[in-house]
Amino acid sequence: MGFRTGLGMGLRGAYFSMHRSFQAFYARHGATADQFVVLSMLAEEDGITQQELARRVFSDPNTITAMLTLLEKRGLAKREDHEADGRAWLVYLTPKGRQFQRTLHESAEHLHTRLREAVPPEQLEMVLNVLRKIAEAMPSPERKSRKAQPQKARKLSKRIAGAKAAQKNKKATRNHS
Repeated sequence: MGFRTGLGMGLRGAYFSMHRSFQAFYARHGATADQFVVLSMLAEEDGITQQELARRVFSDPNTITAMLTLLEKRGLAKREDHEADGRAWLVYLTPKGRQFQRTLHESAEHLHTRLREAVPPEQLEMVLNVLRKIAEAMPSPERKSRKAQPQKARKLSKRIAGAKAAQKNKKATRNHS
C-alpha cells in the first residue's frame, strides 16, 4: 500500500472533506466548524473547565482560549472562576449561545445526515471503535513531553492569573463608572 492510499491519508481525506463542508456551511451563518464543535460540547455539558473542554474537543489549549475570547465577545459563552482551583476557568454557554448552537445544528441537519449515511448503521460502532483506537495510539505532544509540562504549567498559570486580574480590574472599572 502506498502513501497516497494508506490509513493516514485516508483519515486526512475523510476529515478534511467533512471539515470543509461544515466550515463552508457554518461560515454562511457567522460561525466556524470549530466554534460549532465547542458550542455543541458545552451544550452537552456546561460548566466544565477550559482545560477539559480542550481535551474533549481534541484541541490545543491556546486555540480554545482564543476561541472562547471570541465567543465571549459575541455573548455566546462565558467563563467563571473555578471555586476550588483559582487557576482554572469554568466554561458555560449563555442562553444566546445555546440558541445559536441549536440553530446551527438544526440548519446543518442535511450535512449530519450525509455524514451518517456514509457509514452503514451495522458498521458504525466498529468504525467509531477504530477511530477511538487510532486517537489513543497517537498521543499528543503534551502527553509525550512530561518533563516540559511543569514549566509550561507554571507559565500558563501566570498568564491565567494575569488574565483574571485584568478581567477583575476591568469589571471593577465598569462598576465604578
